Amino acid sequence: MAEAKYYIEIKDKKVPVILRNYRNSKRIIISFKGNVLNISKPRYISYEKVMKVVKDNEEKIYNQYMDILSLDSKKIKHWYTGEKIQYKGQTFIIERQEYTKNQIEISIEESKKIFRVKTPKIEIEEVMKKYVDKAVKNLFENNTEYIIQERLPYWSKKMNIPYKSFKVRDTTSQYGSCKPSTKELCFSSRLIMLPNDKVDAIIVHELSHIIYKNHNKDFYNLVKTYIPNYDEINKWLKDNVENLAI
Repeated sequence: MAEAKYYIEIKDKKVPVILRNYRNSKRIIISFKGNVLNISKPRYISYEKVMKVVKDNEEKIYNQYMDILSLDSKKIKHWYTGEKIQYKGQTFIIERQEYTKNQIEISIEESKKIFRVKTPKIEIEEVMKKYVDKAVKNLFENNTEYIIQERLPYWSKKMNIPYKSFKVRDTTSQYGSCKPSTKELCFSSRLIMLPNDKVDAIIVHELSHIIYKNHNKDFYNLVKTYIPNYDEINKWLKDNVENLAI
């Protein structure tokens, strides 16, 4: 697979594009991933033909891009100095720095509540955002895994509910999931952004699914045995899901 990066004009906007060539692809596929327009195509199709397809769909692409920009301005991080991000239930200030290394470096000063992002100089800010997003997501996945390794065995022993294994994935649609038949659990890597009591409630919730598959009365009675204020925490989780945006 070959990959190339472009920066094209659609109406009054410059849109970052990543173009990928696939040997076995049979058609052109156009979609947004974050702020970046991703185009995949068969190797034999020329760049000119791709741009014609983009031009033919200009109105649709433009509208999608404007919707994404609008969403970004409200929820998604651009990694600019002064932006805020949640980490371990507290608000950290993002501090962006440029340096000479050709890599992304993320560091967190918990005592000062500073979320430092060091980046090389890249002119296309949307492309830089993509790389920082990936670095932050990797960091969050590792740090969430560390917390789950610490808290999950504790709650498993306390509740007397054994589990087989767990995974951490970058998901925003749900905080966790459970396969009762195999006792396998999965947790969102965004849990590192939450206060400890919210993380514990999510762990107890998923362990309880090993006993009760559905959200019935017995299920909630079990959860509230260990998390008496679960209703309050559950409401908080629903109300604050937008704070997990990256």
